[in-house]
Amino acid sequence: MGIARTHDEDYETREFKTLVALAAMERRKDNGEFKGLTSHSSIVDLQDKLVCVTSGVSFFGFALVNHLLLHGYFVRVLVANQEDVEKLREMEISGEMMGCKSKIAVVMAKPNEIQGLMEAFDGCCGVFHTSSVADPAGLSGYSLKAEKVAWKIAEEMSLNLTTICPGLITGHEFSYRNPTATIAYLKGAQEMYANGLLATADVRRLAEAHVSVFEAMKTTTAFGRYICFDRVIQCEDEAEKLADEIGIPRNKISGNSSDFVFPNCFELSNKKLANLMSRTLRSCYAES
Repeated sequence: MGIARTHDEDYETREFKTLVALAAMERRKDNGEFKGLTSHSSIVDLQDKLVCVTSGVSFFGFALVNHLLLHGYFVRVLVANQEDVEKLREMEISGEMMGCKSKIAVVMAKPNEIQGLMEAFDGCCGVFHTSSVADPAGLSGYSLKAEKVAWKIAEEMSLNLTTICPGLITGHEFSYRNPTATIAYLKGAQEMYANGLLATADVRRLAEAHVSVFEAMKTTTAFGRYICFDRVIQCEDEAEKLADEIGIPRNKISGNSSDFVFPNCFELSNKKLANLMSRTLRSCYAES
């Protein structure tokens, strides 16, 4: 089993520790509560295509679910409460859900509910952990402590683990549909901008990156940590454009130094991810 994960707050360490440990267990258990994938035999038949996505109703989580469906996966969406179940149903009715709807199932469980998590992970070949305590989208920050714990458990339990670190998640109405994560990410916007580290990642590209990394994990060509972004905010015009998209004053991003160009202290690189995705794309063309 593989697990692809997006970083978040340090408070999530214990939650992620539980998720990683459970993901490594190969438990098989009948479950009659799933909407689509109900029988044990059907789960076994789908071992190579059955995955679980935590918080699949969030801005990023739902985009990932859609991309997985389009790639032929059967998806179990792990949600925390009935309200999230209703949100997913509304998305399905509104036509936002892409791919075959019969390939999606819903499991309701909180991150500390062991039995529910076991049912959600049962029979899955991979888990995409996108949820968090601070924000369901799981995109508001980076926790080195949580990652260290995850890597330690993964090594001890022979679990294939990768992590993907995105920039600020953007996309259609992103500030409206993903306000908590957007605000949390921008708390350090001025410092990131000054150091050349304020980057954005389109939600569709991030979802595609997760699928590409996961599929590469099957052949052990994906490993470690990946950085995902499509642009770095490097000038006042770009900062102003981003501020307009979010609906905040430009100085919340670039500060009050409209005439001063900060020397970039760091240089972001997504070359590792770009190379992997280009290989995946070439492989798809070769098979078609």
